[in-house]
Amino acid sequence: MKTYYPALTGVRAVAAYMVVMVHMSALETPAQLPYFKMLAVEYIRQWGIGVVIFFVLSGFLITTRYADRVEPTRAWATRYLQNRFARIYPIYFLLTALAFAVMVLRPTHGWWEWSAAFTLPEKLCAVLLNLTLLRGYFNQYAVLGLPTAWSLTVEETFYLMAPFLLLGLRRNFRRVVVYPVALLALGFLLVAFCSHFLPYYGLMKDAKFMLNMTFFGHSVEFVLGMALALWVARQPRPTGRGIAYTVLGAGGILLYMLVQALLYHFFPGHYYPITEEPDWSYRLLFANNVGLPVLVCSLFWGLISEQTLLRRLLETRLFQLLGKASYVLYLIHLGTFDYLFRKYVSGSSLICLVAYTLVSIALYRLVERPLHQRLRAKPHPQAVAA
Repeated sequence: MKTYYPALTGVRAVAAYMVVMVHMSALETPAQLPYFKMLAVEYIRQWGIGVVIFFVLSGFLITTRYADRVEPTRAWATRYLQNRFARIYPIYFLLTALAFAVMVLRPTHGWWEWSAAFTLPEKLCAVLLNLTLLRGYFNQYAVLGLPTAWSLTVEETFYLMAPFLLLGLRRNFRRVVVYPVALLALGFLLVAFCSHFLPYYGLMKDAKFMLNMTFFGHSVEFVLGMALALWVARQPRPTGRGIAYTVLGAGGILLYMLVQALLYHFFPGHYYPITEEPDWSYRLLFANNVGLPVLVCSLFWGLISEQTLLRRLLETRLFQLLGKASYVLYLIHLGTFDYLFRKYVSGSSLICLVAYTLVSIALYRLVERPLHQRLRAKPHPQAVAA
């Protein structure tokens, strides 16, 4: 990367642990807790917005790295796809293979595994969709295997579309406003088409599924990250003074989660339909996918341009290591690995959190990073002066 922002690597760790805490809080039953602890659990359950932070960050980093390097040639596309493959696929493949091995040999009967009613063609389809990272487009398979890996389908789609989006922005930056509208419209068209002509395994099941689980519904987050990167590239070198953007971003995100928790607590039948999960509310989807990314962009710019205590904390060696290992942590903290650890080692969420952190660091250093370095495209040799 021509510019490295260490604080944003630390943000990856924060976002990953936010998602981990959401899933660990699901083990609690708020109605049976003391009042203030119940409110704390309901607040933690709003931390799923860590996924939004990931998506905005992905749009920002891909644009920072490739905005002025995209070439409409086969050689460039090959190198680009090879590097994206090396970044996300090897450790995902190994962990997915583990999940399916357990599913076949010693099934745990968890909700992330196929049921006894699955036919052989359905099982083969599940394996194929997991291996190709297309599972996130099918409601029946979206969380089968590694439950949190549905978001990799979103990332994969963005990686494939990013070069075309960047070429378009190179010609006309104003397209940054058109892209989200066009991608959302394309998502609705795919829902209408698939529901009538390809109603198999929940492919693009409905509008809520599209908005909550696919790239088209999350396109605003990626595009805003891209716009921020292009805007940052045009700014003079920041002086490091002030705290306004950091406070607006971080404070706005904390306040946003508090408002969501209070609305869910006091108006469960009005703001959130009682018969549906909160994540499927249209109001919440719009707020998460459109309003929240603006606050995330403010936070990112603050971490880049302002010298604050939060930035210094995120730039520490500890947060750099946690940020680099956060991808593995995100994949292992829910599903097969979590079930086996809780069953045979400890059911304590605190012990699980510490153990998963140590395992993710070990897998990053011993498996993920070496495989990435081995599989990524080799840099072009530099010309030697005569």
